[in-house]
Amino acid sequence: MAVFKVTRKIRFGQTDAAGITYYPRLVEMINDIVEDFFAEVVKFSYKEMIVDTDYGVPTVNLNVNFKSPAELEDYVEWSLVVTKIGRASFSVFIEAKVGEKEILSADVKLVYIKGKGNIMKSHPLPEFVKEAMQPYMTEDAAT
Repeated sequence: MAVFKVTRKIRFGQTDAAGITYYPRLVEMINDIVEDFFAEVVKFSYKEMIVDTDYGVPTVNLNVNFKSPAELEDYVEWSLVVTKIGRASFSVFIEAKVGEKEILSADVKLVYIKGKGNIMKSHPLPEFVKEAMQPYMTEDAAT
């Protein structure tokens, strides 16, 4: 099973006066990792998906377990694996660590949609998206 990994440095604007990362910034980073996964693995950037084709992948369920704080100038290693691929939705598991220190883990469910505002409707995931995600499926999900 492949694991998608990205390392990000915690910046001053993401922390409080004590140098601890604000929790909402960490949640934003979870979305950033999904966005990077789409651009680098699926080869379907958010610009192509949202702006050019009027599709999107909003988060519909997010469960985050915050374990330790991330601090100013920490290099956080983010990892993403796919846990489920459905007809119009998929789920990922994301972890963030600084060295061996666990920062957070998150279960994220996203739905592939067409449209904007009040006219959004779920839409089947394109085959090329499912195929690109397949190598990142956890063994647990495959059984």
